[in-house]
Amino acid sequence: MMRLSNLTLRNLLIAVHDALATTLAVFASFYLRFEGDAFFERLPLLLRILPYFVAFSVVVSYVFNLTTTKWRFISLPDALNIVRVATVLTLALLVMDYIFVAPIISGALPAVNLQTPFFLGKITIILYWFLEIFFLSALRFAYRYFRYSRTRYHARSEGASPALLIGRAADAEVLLRGIESGAVKHLWPVGVLSPSPADRGQSIRNIPVQGGIEDFEDVIADFARRNKPIARLIMTPSAFEPDARPESVLMRARRLGLIVSRLPSLESGETPRLTNVAVEDLLLRPSGIIDYARLERLVKSKAVIVTGGGGSIGSEICERVATFGAARLLVIENSEPALYSVIEGLAARRTDAVIEGRIADIRDRER
Repeated sequence: MMRLSNLTLRNLLIAVHDALATTLAVFASFYLRFEGDAFFERLPLLLRILPYFVAFSVVVSYVFNLTTTKWRFISLPDALNIVRVATVLTLALLVMDYIFVAPIISGALPAVNLQTPFFLGKITIILYWFLEIFFLSALRFAYRYFRYSRTRYHARSEGASPALLIGRAADAEVLLRGIESGAVKHLWPVGVLSPSPADRGQSIRNIPVQGGIEDFEDVIADFARRNKPIARLIMTPSAFEPDARPESVLMRARRLGLIVSRLPSLESGETPRLTNVAVEDLLLRPSGIIDYARLERLVKSKAVIVTGGGGSIGSEICERVATFGAARLLVIENSEPALYSVIEGLAARRTDAVIEGRIADIRDRER
């Protein structure tokens, strides 16, 4: 529970909203339960009790963190807190009706003349529980849906790259939540490939699981036939497990000319943002200590040829060679899309090396 000294004007506005929601719920439950004279007979006593009950509801909402929850990220725990608040307030009404108000109505204390021995009654209290949940949650979830829809609209209208996610549902959901909140931009997932059979045939936050990792090329081809070519591949932590064969996925993606990124594990200590896939990610074991100074001395100001430069390891070698100051880099690759992808990536790094590419196959003399 947040300290009172940390509350802001926005928290005050939320408290006012919750007080109005409680007031509406009380009046609506009375109006639906009692008709005509029965409602107006109870109205004077209701107006006397209501300010104290509303003040109590504000305290209950604060205790259950409704006053301090950011509406943009309202979720299942917040919905449960709304139910808890409504339940506590309903029990308070029950206690008030049967212990404090009933003696007034029965004649022990001066009160209005009512035809029933209780002020609210069971039906009114039950109605109030449902109405309180509705009024507390309606505007919150409406605002949540508004922000969600606006983020989706901007993500799709600002040139976002259609992307395919690789990994289990739990990993994919982390990225999807980041996209929905606006933390991840210029990316629009169109499908998920999961190594888990339990995820097949389901959707994750409205993004369908298109199949297993072995269906990679078929899914890419299917989207291309529908004029929705996939431009980017996002590999989640579970995509780097041995059973997922990450080196095969990366090699095929590079040959198709796809941009490949990875989502670091939250347990790795890395910054949780999309990064390029490095060769160390494919080792499936802790990497050894690399003598970068010695590698730089080996290639600096020299001409280097890399065969198979469009593959997963080959493209990484090309990037390291360019970074270490080679004067000239010749990339040989037998796949034109893979060659184009690696050349474009190297050109974007703006190194001093002269970079050239050739389509060839070292196993085929004529080619």
